[in-house]
Amino acid sequence: MPIVRIDIQSGKSTAYKRVLLHGVREAISGALGVSETRIMQRIVESVPENIDAPGRQADRLTIVDITMLPGREAELKRALYNEVVSRLGIEPGIDPGDIMVVVHDPPTECFCIGGETPEE
Repeated sequence: MPIVRIDIQSGKSTAYKRVLLHGVREAISGALGVSETRIMQRIVESVPENIDAPGRQADRLTIVDITMLPGREAELKRALYNEVVSRLGIEPGIDPGDIMVVVHDPPTECFCIGGETPEE
């Protein structure tokens, strides 16, 4: 069950945020083969004065932080990175230089989902 946090600058429209959520969900599902119903996402917005991103368009900076159970190879993660960047580049049209994707895959014992710990 990937848990996704998407950080963006505040002030974007609901339509923009829906496109982000849809694109990231489809990228994860397509690249990792995870059912779309198992992906939980949230958008976190920061006011412009709380963003310091030298060399990037701060108003378009998009950080996609994905936490998931361990076990996926580096090649599969690279496919995920490429899919996220590709989809967000198409719609809503974010430049690849303004997208960061970070994957965290801590050990299984670090998860408790719905009051249950996943089986190893």
